[in-house]
Amino acid sequence: MDRRILLASIASLAVVPALAQTSGSSAQPGAATGSGAGSRMNQAGAQMSQADMQHMQQTMQLGMVALETSRIALQKAQNAELKQFAQFEVQEQTTLSEVLRSMMEPAATAATGAASGQASGAAASGAMQMDAQGREMVQKLQSAQAGAEFDRQYLQGQIQGHQNLLQVQERYLQSNPQNREHMNVAKLARGQIREHIALLQDMQQKMR
Repeated sequence: MDRRILLASIASLAVVPALAQTSGSSAQPGAATGSGAGSRMNQAGAQMSQADMQHMQQTMQLGMVALETSRIALQKAQNAELKQFAQFEVQEQTTLSEVLRSMMEPAATAATGAASGQASGAAASGAMQMDAQGREMVQKLQSAQAGAEFDRQYLQGQIQGHQNLLQVQERYLQSNPQNREHMNVAKLARGQIREHIALLQDMQQKMR
């Protein structure tokens, strides 16, 4: 259940786009180095395909459901192993969301300028809105009493949510992505999601 290595690995993938954004903003207008940085960032923005954006939005949307339901589980879950899982899930989903945002916003800024970058930030926030099914699950857990039934509902919701997240990663990786950093994030996420599903299913067997 120790996730420190994974969290460090995912977070490290945010360094490249973050450094590119800093380099582009610190360069003097019209300077040779500034032009070079701007050109590289424009190329990075151009590489942000529709598949990249869709993958990020779907991952963030499903991740928000996992995050919010896990926050509720931290307060209500009775099973100690399940509560520990919820704690790590909150940490991981928060980190992954930050990484995806850092990749989404600089790319849009590089491609179309600062105004579009602000619009991208708004789009990223919009991507975090849960769908009707996600909102229903959150509301159901919020109203449920703490106990064995809550644990079962949270556990089943996490299994289904992780299966949906796995499908999102698989579809993206099968689309022959060209953005290497983005592809690496998806691969890391896919491996961790598979581990989570196996862990959740094992807990489900124990709780029957």
